[in-house]
Amino acid sequence: MNQESQFSVFSETGPLRQVMLHRPGKEIDRLTIENMDELLFDDLLWLAQAQKEHDNFAEILRKEGTEVLYFSDCLAQVMDSVEVREQLIKDVFRFECLDRRLSEAFITELMNIPSKELADHLIEGYTKKEVREICKCSLSLVSSVDNGSDFIIHPIPNLYFQRDPAMTVANGIIIGQMTFEARRIEPLYWKYIVGHHHRFKGMQILFGDAPDEVWPQKVEGGDLLVISGDTMAIGVSQRTAPTTVQRIGRNLASRTPIKRIFAFEIPKERYCMHLDTVFTMVDRDAFCIYPPILESLKVWQLDYSDEGRLVSLEQKENWQRSVANALGYDDLRLIKMTARDKAEMAREQWHDGCNTFAVAPGKVVTYNRNINATKILRDNGIEVLELEGPELGRGRGGPRCMSMPLNRLPI
Repeated sequence: MNQESQFSVFSETGPLRQVMLHRPGKEIDRLTIENMDELLFDDLLWLAQAQKEHDNFAEILRKEGTEVLYFSDCLAQVMDSVEVREQLIKDVFRFECLDRRLSEAFITELMNIPSKELADHLIEGYTKKEVREICKCSLSLVSSVDNGSDFIIHPIPNLYFQRDPAMTVANGIIIGQMTFEARRIEPLYWKYIVGHHHRFKGMQILFGDAPDEVWPQKVEGGDLLVISGDTMAIGVSQRTAPTTVQRIGRNLASRTPIKRIFAFEIPKERYCMHLDTVFTMVDRDAFCIYPPILESLKVWQLDYSDEGRLVSLEQKENWQRSVANALGYDDLRLIKMTARDKAEMAREQWHDGCNTFAVAPGKVVTYNRNINATKILRDNGIEVLELEGPELGRGRGGPRCMSMPLNRLPI
């Protein structure tokens, strides 16, 4: 495989050259006290401030030589094709279970909206009231009854966490299969971008395209770390299932140079919903970790043949040595994100102290509110680019959660 192709991610820390982001939009203003639990939020965000913080994040990346693509722009561009737009709208309607009468009236209107406006509308959703005003369709039970939801097309406010619905691995892409209904439509839009956007031409879908690779399979990108050219770490978590880990391992081994997976079993709890909330790579041989996770952490090593056959499965008691050896080192630098007491340590973890995003070996972006975590990283020789993100962090995700690398230089 070519580590210098347009899409190439063979490490967690290679110099970042291209990334996909989603700038938070009006979908954030769809959050209410009544629906925020269903939409996987613990708090309501101030959109203008979140956008300002996100713009600063993008600028930090650009200053490091990274090209920033925006999800909504790419989605809009694929809908410039009338045929693609029509098929995408029909797929969205099927996902949302619209009846025939409403679908026929609604699609007529959506086919005439400018592409960028339509992309934004699909992301922010349509309420029943908005649809009734647009369509003037009285013969639809879907738009008429109160079924506990205000929406015909549901908003996707989690979309600014671009790490989860798709992830570049080697020269291909894994399409996520989301655990919770609030996010399950996100991979559909990603599949259209990969399948129809000119910049993604030829990109291979490594998982998530076959009929048996969709829900109830479960995988989200926050659980996937490409730690070397032939090895991945994958979290077995609240959001990623063990059967999916094995299926991904099989696919990767038969289609890419990746032949080894370390499966990290972590608690199935919201505070550590993904592996990257407690464990991220910050240098060629270094990871930061939330220390309490070590008490229950179990790690398995899975090795595959070139044909994708699982040839060994072994729980690793000394997993740090095993991971180090896989990376070509005698041991790991494991940076424990400690604090003065357990309460302070838990607070910084809740605010994504471990969710670092590497832009180069030994150089990461973190939230500046995690003062203790930043000091620990710097004391261990890691260069830290600080991001002010108190509003973004209310969504329970950090810099790594918000970014989907498309290209990293080899290291």
